[in-house]
Amino acid sequence: MGDMKKAVILMGILLIPILFIVLNNKDRGKIAKDNIIFRDKLSDYGLFKGKIADLVPNDQGISYELASALFTDYADKKRVIFLPKGKKIVASDDGLPNFPDGTIIAKTFFYPQRGTPQNSKSVLLETRLLINEKGQWNVATYQWNSTQNEAFLLADSAAVPVLFLDGKSIKRQTNYIIPSRTDCIACHRQGDRILPIGPKIRNLNRVVFRDNDTIQQLEYLKGKGVIDIPSWSKLSSLPDDQDHNQTTEQRARAYLEVNCAHCHNPRGTAYMTMLDLRFESPVTETGIWLKQAKIIGRMSVLGEMHMPQKGTTMLHEEGVILIKDYLKSLK
Repeated sequence: MGDMKKAVILMGILLIPILFIVLNNKDRGKIAKDNIIFRDKLSDYGLFKGKIADLVPNDQGISYELASALFTDYADKKRVIFLPKGKKIVASDDGLPNFPDGTIIAKTFFYPQRGTPQNSKSVLLETRLLINEKGQWNVATYQWNSTQNEAFLLADSAAVPVLFLDGKSIKRQTNYIIPSRTDCIACHRQGDRILPIGPKIRNLNRVVFRDNDTIQQLEYLKGKGVIDIPSWSKLSSLPDDQDHNQTTEQRARAYLEVNCAHCHNPRGTAYMTMLDLRFESPVTETGIWLKQAKIIGRMSVLGEMHMPQKGTTMLHEEGVILIKDYLKSLK
């Protein structure tokens, strides 16, 4: 009887993690369908004035920058938030703020053509839209055509051959992958909801150059009437993962936050890995120390095992070095 009791107790212990996952994620798979119909062309939204490829926002749009940004095969990004007239973003803490219904977040991916002036024009690849309608975020991707005068709604993913110079003037070539809507949901899904990833308040809390002056971005947005921040004392700043004046730990944790934590958190699609890579999570609760080899191993290979799984076709050499240095410091 004693052995039987021990067996029952052991079985219960082994089942606890499984039950936790099942109960904590019982609503997974119930993502609501889009409650809007996406337009066929990017220009149909009227988001940019003048020549659409110049990406000059209309009067309701305001550009923004992030302290630490997602790596996407060394592509640059133009980020713009479009708010309904008279509406504001409301921040209650340093996490994701509340965006009003009708908000559109547009992120355009491009490669600047560095070199001779006649070849200095950027090559636009895709524009991703997040549209907030009736409290539900909807996602879509638009691929730019070869003449660079329009972007068209994609039903599936697409591969675009590109040749470019990275920030170190190293020539690179890849088949850039534009994600499908399903791919977008895989990263933007939190439980049974789709949510923005980048524009958390702590990631917007950085210094930018605007109107011929250097200013704190949140102060700039507040001055433009774009955002309300009731309590500034609750705000923090995400480190810049490329700023070598920051510690290796701060840079690495910021890198993991923007590149990995949208899936590796208790409500993300990679919850079963038991890795919580959010910046605010104490390192002792992240699982990083226990899974060091797996983290760097999957960052360092290409193919099906590569992490992040979406949005990259090449290794981020600087990111791999940063995480290696950080993991070494944990020993």
